[in-house]
Amino acid sequence: MRTSARTVRLAGEDLTDHRHVCVLVDGPEEAYELLLPFIVDGFEQGDRAVHVVDPDTRDTHLERLSATGIDVPAAAASKQLDVQPWTDSYLRGGRFNASGQLSFLKRSLAEGRRLGFPQTRYIGNMQWAIDGETAGDLISYEARINEVTRRLPDVVICLYDLRRHTARMIADVLGVHPVALVGGVLRMSHGAGRASARDRLLAAASQLFHENGVQATGVDSIVSEAGVAKATFYRHFPSKDDLVVAWLRDPRTRWLDRIRADVDGSSVDAARRIPLFFEMVADWLETESYRGSPYLNTLVEIRDPAHPARRIIREYFQEVEDYLEELIAAAGYRDSRMLAAEIETLVAGSVSIAVARSSGAPVFAARDAAVRVLATAERD
Repeated sequence: MRTSARTVRLAGEDLTDHRHVCVLVDGPEEAYELLLPFIVDGFEQGDRAVHVVDPDTRDTHLERLSATGIDVPAAAASKQLDVQPWTDSYLRGGRFNASGQLSFLKRSLAEGRRLGFPQTRYIGNMQWAIDGETAGDLISYEARINEVTRRLPDVVICLYDLRRHTARMIADVLGVHPVALVGGVLRMSHGAGRASARDRLLAAASQLFHENGVQATGVDSIVSEAGVAKATFYRHFPSKDDLVVAWLRDPRTRWLDRIRADVDGSSVDAARRIPLFFEMVADWLETESYRGSPYLNTLVEIRDPAHPARRIIREYFQEVEDYLEELIAAAGYRDSRMLAAEIETLVAGSVSIAVARSSGAPVFAARDAAVRVLATAERD
């Protein structure tokens, strides 16, 4: 049951049962022809509008909205309208990060509820997604949106221009959207209700890598578990190494994202968030039956310094340290970088010992040690 049953219509069709929609258009004129009535109706219904657009066309987009009669300055001042360039969302830091963008989307939808709007109508322009290296992460992100919108009243529209994307990408994108607006007609996606082959391969790899380790898991076992042909495997992943890299980047593997969302979404003050981080780690380990960090586990297995997975793992460790530094700096401590490195060492060590003992006690001990470290640190 959704939190609201109010009808939302797109191109004359009811979206009550499907709130994640792929809209395929042939250029910007068709996009505005299809979406402006949907946008205007949202303002008339009192919904919030979040639009992620090409930074080069942001002013043009606002002019288009004004031409429909929407009071753009007033809507922006009341936060009913939020128009952001994709460099601040999809491409923060100059590259696409599926988990980071999913967190951005969740925050945007939650912000609408916090502000008191009945629904948020989110439109993301996906013209930036033309780099083949991002395709796998993009499909994983799109698939996860279905989980986000399942019980929410909000509508998320992903706008793809057929002139900007390959047929292969469009086919993969359609496979993870429940419905698609194609040629101005809303249609059920052929892929709705069944995960894409790529997603099934990643799910199978995740299970087998956790159970048996990366090195002991062969391509044949992954193909069998996923229920796909070996040719399908190699169409998505040219080698097992490519699959390992995709698995390490997959939102389901990135444990930091769920912990970060819980910590950032908590109501505790800045100083309390550092011990809360450890408590969330302990909770995650218990939920995962003490299988441990896939990044630490994989690093132990893969000894070749040139293996592409090692770079992903190093980047992930840096991401954890950067987040800890954010928490420490927000609590007013000096030398936040040095303190973050020390506390990350406590995190990594406690996770390893917790796995060995199948107990969260080492993580709580590390939490208390971190509190003592911070108690002796200088503050601003």
